[in-house]
Amino acid sequence: MVYETSAGGVVLRHIRGAWQVALIEPNIINADTITRRAKARPEGTVFALPKGGVDEGETPEQSADREVFEETGVRGLCLFRLTTIRYVYVRSWGGREQVSKSVCFYLFLYSSGRLGQIRPDMRDEVRKAFWFPLDKAHRKLTYRGEREVLKLAQKIVRENPERLTPPAPVQFTSGPAVPRPVAQQRGTLSPSNVPQRKQQPQRGSSQRHRGGNSSGSGNGSRPGGRPTRP
Repeated sequence: MVYETSAGGVVLRHIRGAWQVALIEPNIINADTITRRAKARPEGTVFALPKGGVDEGETPEQSADREVFEETGVRGLCLFRLTTIRYVYVRSWGGREQVSKSVCFYLFLYSSGRLGQIRPDMRDEVRKAFWFPLDKAHRKLTYRGEREVLKLAQKIVRENPERLTPPAPVQFTSGPAVPRPVAQQRGTLSPSNVPQRKQQPQRGSSQRHRGGNSSGSGNGSRPGGRPTRP
């Protein structure tokens, strides 16, 4: 048996007083054939939640965020992990191996993007993505495990709507605000930090009279001891 670990997202938006959820229609070759209900439907009518494998170096939450964007074209704010489902299916490609799969689902609030605008290479995996009323979506989904995931989301919306409030932005601080010392405040200097000016000799002081010449007429100097220009 092959073991797989995946992650997915339940992306909700509130519009015109009602909640909607983002669903996808995967190409049937990529669908997990696990129930008679899926087999009985015409080809191409499998409906599911966006999900995919956890890549190396990713956390399940990061994988869920990436898969939501790649398969639906929208971005969402991850609120918390909803639940993890486990099931066994048979691959419809390759050697038709039996797979034991676990999928961790996270609840997202829609934030940006247009549903269905996905990369061209993703069209091989997803035929379309669309919004669907949350209160009816569990009946739309093909897989039993995902229907249970949506029922849990419906219960949260109905009974604990406060959990759908986005968390407040984190403010990073280096500690409690402490007033800076006056000497360190911009534009303020303490008396000990004030540069002391050197005293300049006053004109007319004894320096001017050094050498007994007050007029400077005999040494080519101006009054005050400064030399005159030629």
